[in-house]
Amino acid sequence: MDSIVNRRCMSVLAMTCSLMLGLSSCAKDSEQYKSADQEHYSATSPDERIGLTVSWDTQTSPQYSVTFNNTSVLLPSNIDLFIKGEQKEEHDLVLLSQEEVDETYALPWGQFSHSRNQYTGVKFQLVNKITNEPLSVLEFRVFNDAVAFRHVFESIGESKNQILLEQTHFNFAQDASTWSYNGMKPNKHIKSIASSAAEQIMIPTAVFGEKLPAMAIQEASRFETEIMQLTTLSGRAELAVISQPLISNALPSSTAWRVLQIGDKAGDLLTSQSLINLSPANQIEDISWIKPGKSLWDWRVRGDQYGDHTYALDNESLHRMIDFAAKSNMQYVMIDANWYGPEHQAESDPFTEIDGLNIKDLINQANQKGIGFILYLNDKASVNYDLDKLFETWASWGAAGVKYGFMKLSGREKVLKTLNIVELAAKHKLLINFHDQPIVPSGLRRAWPNWLTREAVHAQADGLHTFTPSGFVEMAHVNALAGPLDMSNGFFKLNGLKESRKYVRSDVNSTVAGEVARALIIFSGLIIFPDSPEEYLRKPDLFEFFQHMPATWDESKVLSSNIEHHVVTARKTGEDWFVGAAINEEGGELPLQLDFLADNHIYTAKIYADTAQTHYLTNREAYAVRAIEVKKGDVIKMSLAPGGGQAIWLSPVSKGTKK
Repeated sequence: MDSIVNRRCMSVLAMTCSLMLGLSSCAKDSEQYKSADQEHYSATSPDERIGLTVSWDTQTSPQYSVTFNNTSVLLPSNIDLFIKGEQKEEHDLVLLSQEEVDETYALPWGQFSHSRNQYTGVKFQLVNKITNEPLSVLEFRVFNDAVAFRHVFESIGESKNQILLEQTHFNFAQDASTWSYNGMKPNKHIKSIASSAAEQIMIPTAVFGEKLPAMAIQEASRFETEIMQLTTLSGRAELAVISQPLISNALPSSTAWRVLQIGDKAGDLLTSQSLINLSPANQIEDISWIKPGKSLWDWRVRGDQYGDHTYALDNESLHRMIDFAAKSNMQYVMIDANWYGPEHQAESDPFTEIDGLNIKDLINQANQKGIGFILYLNDKASVNYDLDKLFETWASWGAAGVKYGFMKLSGREKVLKTLNIVELAAKHKLLINFHDQPIVPSGLRRAWPNWLTREAVHAQADGLHTFTPSGFVEMAHVNALAGPLDMSNGFFKLNGLKESRKYVRSDVNSTVAGEVARALIIFSGLIIFPDSPEEYLRKPDLFEFFQHMPATWDESKVLSSNIEHHVVTARKTGEDWFVGAAINEEGGELPLQLDFLADNHIYTAKIYADTAQTHYLTNREAYAVRAIEVKKGDVIKMSLAPGGGQAIWLSPVSKGTKK
């Protein structure tokens, strides 16, 4: 990938100091960087809006604090490691090095065509002040939209068998509320951190306070450790990290990065590239085969009847989907569970197919028409079958990717197995999509760009229930913080859906215009459309938006958002912009200020909207499509039905000034 790099590294401490020989000489050398009465270090983000101060002079543990626009965001917060079962001793920091980095690299796919990785970095040695024993290298990076830190252990020698416990706190300058990922359930909302009694929450977690900027707590570059969680601390506006204990004689190379993202408004967090920038560069030598795209999916269609055909797990149903995908600017078709036998039985053989289904012929037909074919695999198959050999076989059939479901592991074991599967898929040039409560993203799609998406969200109609309009807006602000999501929005049949579909058990709480908008708002390298070809053909003017919308973008913006009300997202490809707006059960009008358009251009705005009669409960399928001409600076008044949405496709028609 193309990379433009401007890196300036300033060594402030001789790196030849041997950590294994003790740190007394290194600590002595570092006195030029701290005075006897002032043991702290300060750094700012490249744009100087975020300030970081690290101190080790007043408490047993080192502390860090953060400002944003010269206003306190985090008060001094503990950051330390200590040995389980032993009296806590005072720990110190020794400054090792600092650097300023500014590099831009191309992305194979994403919300942007390129990512700018710009930060101020600093490294310290964390040591026992009494014995000078090194505990870790504590590394900070201050971006223009985030502060990140981690413990690195690669240079730490083996020691006696001890259990190290992480102490990382986020001590907010004032009380705040949180919204957190919650698996298949609605996002967990804590109205007051200070009033919450020791309550455990998952990441990503969004944090909002009356006089605080928008913030989120996440992880980046999670390779060797389980997903961290957070807990409130009774009576304090403070969150603490809950992480896996570390065995001192079997340490990972590092913890994952702990990331505090900061923005003027909530939407700024959703387009942050900090998690990607904190992850390793691409690990796949040839990425020419990795193609983001849009896919039809057979699971939610099964059971519905159109004329003399009833959709089922059979050749004819999949032939129909392949033909439609090829004619509709889609790139993939995905077959779901039970194609090789009952998915939850370990004896079901994924090297074969059920009677009557010819999977190799289907893959061949799809490939001949330029469509990739994605195969479902339940984790149960890994009990009796070698995944390396299986992926090699599927690749030889011509399969394009794997949808991997129901991994039952937890903790570190689940992280390690997930990454192993991603690597095996890449080895055999297969895309990967994890489902059924997979690990949340941590930016590793930069390292493994075949990892196009995952269901780290309540996907529509999954788990025997559907989410509410408010639930969508919340997940668009919280779950989407971490990266690409397979949420499977895009139903066009909203009347009588649960009565006609085998695997839809609840009504979908949306409108058809809202479904179009939601598919744009939720970013994914693999956009899964859950409805039948017949339903899309019945609304060709609405389906037009899906046909022209890509799955990868040159630029993305969240134009307006409120986690309790609405979200408006715009994404650019070439000279065209695609906009999606979704709202809660109240509905309402939202102004769309077209300041993001190019100067001196006239655009055709194709508007896919709810009508005055549309309602997510009583009149879901009412919509209207119209076209107007607009220019930069114009305002479109978007009327969104209760629980509805609006999509807009903006395409330049000429240069000049609109009268």
